[in-house]
Amino acid sequence: MKNKKEYNFEGTRVTIVSKLAHLTDEERGEYMRRQLAEGNPVYKEIEMAVNACYNDKTKSRED
Repeated sequence: MKNKKEYNFEGTRVTIVSKLAHLTDEERGEYMRRQLAEGNPVYKEIEMAVNACYNDKTKSRED
């Protein structure tokens, strides 16, 4: 399978089957920015979840 990429994290094997796994960081970022600009609802949800995590971290640091 050519779109398969494997990683090991503390004894756990993670297999990613996606063309995105083989893009550079820059290419992956551009792809995600394009998806957001086109209104992809899945990427919008991911963006909201990431922002919520950052907001939670910022709030806990301020306390």
